[in-house]
Amino acid sequence: MVVKKKVTKRKKPVSRKKTPRILRQKNPIALNEFKKIFLGIAILVSLCLTLAMIADIFLQPQGTKKETVQKASEQTTIEPIQEGIQNEIIKKIPAKGLKEKVQKPNAQKGISQNPVSKEPAMGKPIEYEVFKDVDQTAIKKPVPPIKDRIPKIAIIIDDIGYDRKTAIALSELHPDITFSVLPFAPYGKSLSERLHKKGAQLMLHLPMEPVEYPSVDPGPGAILSHMPPDVLLGQLKKAIQNIPYIIGVNNHMGSRLTMQANKMNQIFTILKKEDLFFIDSRTAPKSACKASARLLQIKFAQRDVFLDNIQETKYITGQFKVLLKLAKKHGFAIGIGHPYPTTLETLVKEIPKLKNKITIVRASELTSVLR
Repeated sequence: MVVKKKVTKRKKPVSRKKTPRILRQKNPIALNEFKKIFLGIAILVSLCLTLAMIADIFLQPQGTKKETVQKASEQTTIEPIQEGIQNEIIKKIPAKGLKEKVQKPNAQKGISQNPVSKEPAMGKPIEYEVFKDVDQTAIKKPVPPIKDRIPKIAIIIDDIGYDRKTAIALSELHPDITFSVLPFAPYGKSLSERLHKKGAQLMLHLPMEPVEYPSVDPGPGAILSHMPPDVLLGQLKKAIQNIPYIIGVNNHMGSRLTMQANKMNQIFTILKKEDLFFIDSRTAPKSACKASARLLQIKFAQRDVFLDNIQETKYITGQFKVLLKLAKKHGFAIGIGHPYPTTLETLVKEIPKLKNKITIVRASELTSVLR
């Protein structure tokens, strides 16, 4: 019994003393290795963060952050108009700077749609395309051969696909108002279906690169100048397929791209194949669209007047009168507007005054193959 007690007492101390000695011998090596690995990882992470910061500083376009903040704060306006029409303007998706515009202060206050709560809030109205340095000179046209013929005007409403109620209300003003729909817009397809059922003529409002790109982005489906032909034509075909019932095209922005004859030639080859006409919105002072249309022999026309660069009833009324004056002088004229409540309000008042004086026709009626 005595021997057993001694054996047990000796074994326990031996096992307890040996283990710490082994660990003490091995731990310094393992600890040093761990420190080296940790230090290497820390250096690598620091290097990656530094490179990311440098890339952000040098590669980000100037004004991008400022543009993003401004566009995120853009709000839309709902204004009551004649006969109690209440227009709900849906917040237009920024789409990375959807418009190239210079918006003058709006004298009319309205209610905007808050993109978070979706509750009405005071703010600025939607700003559709209002072009900077746009060519506003009158287009030289031949004097109409029959002076007693009633002049014709075409009214094209661009940027369809975001505001459903205003678009439908505009279509009810006159059956021959033409609507140009943005590809890949939230309500582009559904609005095209509704407008087509009402008998309206539809066009594709094709986004094209502006001079200010990339600080100003024309939005989804845009045709850009750096695109190789296969990419450009592929993008164009997708945009055409996205909007049903279109019979023509006009450019959304495009102050840079429409000056490049080779790009317009590529675009017009597809339009010719699809039997689509083209109306130049004239956002560039040296547009190559007319020459390309003559070369490819597609039906073509040009915008004469932008109606609503300033959203004031007085201004829009004045622009509408300019449109009528040009139509009387040359036999026809094309005006482009946007689905603003103020534009709708003005047209509600002005269109009835045209009876037996000037005829509103569809945009396609004023296009022709150039000789």
